[in-house]
Parts: sequence; structure tokens; C-alpha cells
Amino acid sequence: MDAMDRAAHAAKVSDSAFRGLVPTWKGNLLVFGLLVTVVLAYLYWQVGQAQSAFLRHARVHAGIIAGVIESNADSAVLGQEVVEEIIRTFLGNMARFVLYLDDVEPFSPNELAAFAEEAGLAGIRILKQGDRFTEGPQGWLGATDMSCEDDTPSLQHLADAHLYGLALRPDGGTRCVVVGIAAGRIEALEEQISLPRLLKTVSRIAGISYLRIEPKRPETSDENGKEMGLLEGPDGTVAEARFPMKDGDLVVGIDARRLAWRIARLRQEFIVFAALLAAAGLLLSWLLYRLQSAYLGHMRSVERELARQREDAALGRAAASIAHEIRNPLNAISMGLQRLSIEARDPDENQRELIETMRHAVHRTNTIVTDIRRFARPLAPRRMPIRLDEITEGILQLYRGSCEARNVRIEFTAGFRQAVALDPDMMPQAIENLIKNAVEAPGEGGFVRIEIRSVDGWVEVSIENSGFTVPEGGTDQILEPYFTTKTRGTGLGLSIAQRIAASHGGRVTVEHLGMGVLRTRLRVPLGGEVSRKGEGESLST
Repeated sequence: MDAMDRAAHAAKVSDSAFRGLVPTWKGNLLVFGLLVTVVLAYLYWQVGQAQSAFLRHARVHAGIIAGVIESNADSAVLGQEVVEEIIRTFLGNMARFVLYLDDVEPFSPNELAAFAEEAGLAGIRILKQGDRFTEGPQGWLGATDMSCEDDTPSLQHLADAHLYGLALRPDGGTRCVVVGIAAGRIEALEEQISLPRLLKTVSRIAGISYLRIEPKRPETSDENGKEMGLLEGPDGTVAEARFPMKDGDLVVGIDARRLAWRIARLRQEFIVFAALLAAAGLLLSWLLYRLQSAYLGHMRSVERELARQREDAALGRAAASIAHEIRNPLNAISMGLQRLSIEARDPDENQRELIETMRHAVHRTNTIVTDIRRFARPLAPRRMPIRLDEITEGILQLYRGSCEARNVRIEFTAGFRQAVALDPDMMPQAIENLIKNAVEAPGEGGFVRIEIRSVDGWVEVSIENSGFTVPEGGTDQILEPYFTTKTRGTGLGLSIAQRIAASHGGRVTVEHLGMGVLRTRLRVPLGGEVSRKGEGESLST
């Protein structure tokens, strides 16, 4: 017993230590959670690195494009200035030549038209004193009014009329001459080298989303192009940079869809990897949980078994002491009652009833002591072939009379008539305890159904009875020792049957079927050679 006590104490200490630690499956979940967190942090680091590398590349790309555009814009402005200077020089010389010829002999309108056509001019107008003028061809200036306000040649671009016009007044002269040249080809040339055309052409380069000139912002500086930002546009993600120019800010948009695709790919890879990692963590944690639960359940079962053994040992000692201390006085009382019943001279009815009542009390006390000894003693089945149907039929013969007196119907079906290797003393006791519990429950007009059958390698004795009055949930306590709803009895009958079944590798189960009907099943494994008789025979009383 000291060894069992030490083992039970060790099991309790081990269980307490185990409870004090963090369960392994929780630690496993924590580790996998940290791994997922590390992978998530690595994902953000990779996304940041990809964005930084792309923005560096985009910044260099945008800077090159801005430099090319700025250089071409300066060249376009310079080219336009050169063209206008050539036109100014050409028209100024033509104007002076026209005035010279007009000084020699004044021009008529037709002569001016012919001269203009020959010189490649759009027209000539000579303004004289007052509102008088001579021009050719007629109406070539349209509604445009050009005059000489000072002695400086004035070159104007008449965009609506597609003309370049120059007004010239010689020094100290009273006349003013206006000459014009068609601007169609010059405008086409300027359009080819213009900034909008350049922006449109450059924006077709692969990787460029857009190029545009916007009004200059007050905060715009030479450092702005070094900072780039990612924007979501209608066509996807764009990296935008702003560069200051003479007439505004150049806004460069670099296509960042490749970066967005890369980030999306990284996120997909993270989701897949994290899902696999989480699945592995959950699976491993579930396995560890199952192993831990099994281990803890085993430790608890060992602890319960040791506790039960200690209790059985203590109960055995108590039962032995009870048997020694109580049975001797009970025997003396029983013998005294027997002597009184024999030697008493003409006892009256009350005396005889009192003697009989005391005999029943002595018998009941002796039965209680016997049940306690049976429950407490260790069980070691002595197996030999026995027929459960024959045992059950013999036990039913003992209770048929009392059942008929209460109009309780007994139905017995022997669906299994084979010999099974069981203890010939224990198993009849277990079946009798179950039958006794069943036949004592029904009231007037109740029933008891008993069936013996084989189920998947087990032999089963199933007993159903009416009159079940245990409150809801009471079925969980029926097999516990000393539990009873009767005014008489120790509550050990079903517990003893359960222990006998367990010693044979079987079990006893109870089930409430409703409407006051209780089903009790005793199952033990089949084994040994069997001899067959007719099966399926049913008896009814």
C-alpha cells in the first residue's frame, strides 16, 4: 500500500507540474505565430526595398527626360527667335526697298500686288499722310490694323491670318510701309519644334505614363525632382516627379505597374507561405494537443485507478473489520431469535411478528455487510465456458412470482445461445444485480425486457424496464457506489456489476429512453470455443 501511495503522490506531483507549465501546443502556436510575424516583417522589408529601388531608377529616368525636354525647349525657343529675326531682317529690307522704289516712282495698287507676288510677299501697304494708303493685293491684311507707332521696325505674328507682318517708318519720314509674308510653313516648323509636340513625342517612350507642363508652384525648387511619390491613376500606379522650368513645372509620370505587379506577387507568395505555415502550425499544434490530452488523460486515469485501489483497500479493511465486529453479534442475535421462536411457550401474534421483523433486520444487515465485502474485494475472474441465457433464465425464475403479483410483464429473448469463457460465480452475480434492479423498479402493470445477443465481437445483455424515476441527469450517477433511489438497499448492486464487467474487459452502460424507461447494457468480449443451440428463441411472461 505504501508503494501505491507513493505512485499516486508522484502522479499528482507530475500532473500539478504539468498544469503549471505552458502547454506544448500553445507554445508551438506561439512559435509559429512569431514565424508568421517575421515573414510579414520580411515581406514589408522586401516591399520597401522594391519601392526604393524602383523610385531610384524612376528618379534617374525622370531626370534624364526632364533634361532632354528642357534642352529641347531651350533649343525650340532659340530656334523661334532665330526664325523671327530672319523674318524681321527680310521684311525690313523689303520694306526699305519698297520705299526706295516708291520714292523713284509711286506704286499703283496693281504694281504693288505684282511686286509682292514676285518678291514672295503676302502683300504690301504704303501709308501716307492722313488716312490715305496704297496696298496690293487689296484686303490682304483683312481687319488687322498695323501702323508705325515709332521708328523701330515692329514684327507681329498674325496667327488668325497666318501672317507675319512688319511695319517700318524711315527716320524722319512721313510714310509707313507694312509688308507681310505667309506664315503657314513657318508655323508648321515651329509646331514641329514646339514644347507640346516634344512632350507628346517623348511621352510615347516605353515606361512614360504622361508628361505635362503645369503652372509653377511657389514651393517648387530645384530639389523637387529628387523626391518622387507613388500615385494611383486611372491606368494604374504611377511614380510622379516635378521639375521646375522657365514657364512652369514639368510633371513626369513614370509607369509603376511593374512595381505594383511585383508587390502583388510578393503578397501572394506571402499569403501562400503564411497559409502553409499556419496550416503546419495548426496541424502540429493539434497533434501536440491530442498527445498532451492523451497523456494527461492517461495520468488522470492512473491517478483515479490508484485512488480507487486505495479506496478499495481501505474499504476492504473496513469490510473485514465490519464482518468481524458485526457478524459475530449478528450471529448471536440470530441464534437468540431462533431459540426464542423454538422455546417460547405460546407466543402471541405480536411477539411472533416482532421476532420475524428482527430476523429480517438481521438478514438485511448481513446482506449489507456481504455487499460491501463483495464490492471491496479484488476481482480476478476464473474463466470457464458458461451459458448466459441459461443463467439469465434461472435468475428470472426467482423473480417471476413477485412480478406476477404486481402484474409486471417479463419478456426474455435469447438471441445468443453459446458458451462464453467467463467467471461462473461473478457473472451470475452481475446479471442478478441488473435483473434485480430492473424488476424492482416497475409499478403495477409495468414491464421488463431482457435480450441476449452478439454485437461486433461482444456478447450483450440488454435490460429495459419501466418505472425509471431518477431526475434528469441522474443516469450519470447510477453506476456510482452507494447511489440509490430506493428506501432500502446499499446502492452497490450496479457498481458491483460494473466492476465485474470491467474485470472481464467489458462495461455496463445505462441510457434513459424517455417515458420512464431505462435501458441497462452489460457487454463482455466473446472468447473461447462455443457450442451452438437454436438462436432467436423468445420467452414472454
